[in-house]
Amino acid sequence: MQEANLNRPFILALALNELSMSPLRTKSLSNQVYRCVCDYIESSNDKGVLVLTGGEPFLDLRFGEIISLARSRGWLTSVDTPCMFQERPLLDDVQQIRLRLFSLNPELHNQIAGEEGSFQKTMAFGEWLASNYPGEKILIFPVCRENFGETVAVLDWCRRFSFTPNIFIVPRQHEYALDVQAYHRVLKELCRLPLTDIIIDVPLLGLMGWPNLCPGGRLAMFIGVEGEVKPCPHFPYPLCWLEEDIPGAWKTMQEKIAVMNEACRLCEHFSICGGGCPANKTASGKDYYCPYCFSGRMSEK
Repeated sequence: MQEANLNRPFILALALNELSMSPLRTKSLSNQVYRCVCDYIESSNDKGVLVLTGGEPFLDLRFGEIISLARSRGWLTSVDTPCMFQERPLLDDVQQIRLRLFSLNPELHNQIAGEEGSFQKTMAFGEWLASNYPGEKILIFPVCRENFGETVAVLDWCRRFSFTPNIFIVPRQHEYALDVQAYHRVLKELCRLPLTDIIIDVPLLGLMGWPNLCPGGRLAMFIGVEGEVKPCPHFPYPLCWLEEDIPGAWKTMQEKIAVMNEACRLCEHFSICGGGCPANKTASGKDYYCPYCFSGRMSEK
């Protein structure tokens, strides 16, 4: 498998803010980073996908400006929301909405989401979208230790409300992460699902015949509120910082991911798993959950 050789990210994920619970606090994206991203979108001849993610994009006053700018330049637009808004947001120029559901059990969802009432708000907004929103609706189901038995029920909910399910397994640093044995049981269970129209972002499924590769660092780049650059929001530390321009940060990030994949690149299975999920890599670059990375798998948490 060849590494992606794009000069710039096709999917640009941006956190307009970060949220802290109890009490609710918001940390906004640096205005310098925001202007850098806007200048990039405005000047770039290559069209891409702008994904607003992080905390709650709808709470940021700059939301409408950056969405309108992206659409005027021919970019596709997507918003990842935990439904933390008070008033239903305007969805003009938003082509895709992504909801995050941790469980169909209200108490469990609220527990994992870290917010009382999160389940009720998510369900209410989801049902409203089903009847009123013409764009693409994605339901993200992060599989973890507490909810891995709910996958079939979540898929039924998606069919009922015309959402496309997006399944991924929470990274190993997550409070509710699966242990190694449970992780591989879940992989086998995913392969038994009726996988038509289901998005599965689990690179190690490649070891079972599925060509699912993580887009982080290959097609996608995430920029956090202080300009930290990662392959995705779940990666545990910045690979670089957005100091001057996005193509430069993209190149630096790709180079560092290539170094992380040096050991994996020697494996005969690299072409079908792509080195696994970057967020699950140990300090030596081995995927914590990969059955072919026996040495260091349990010791490098």
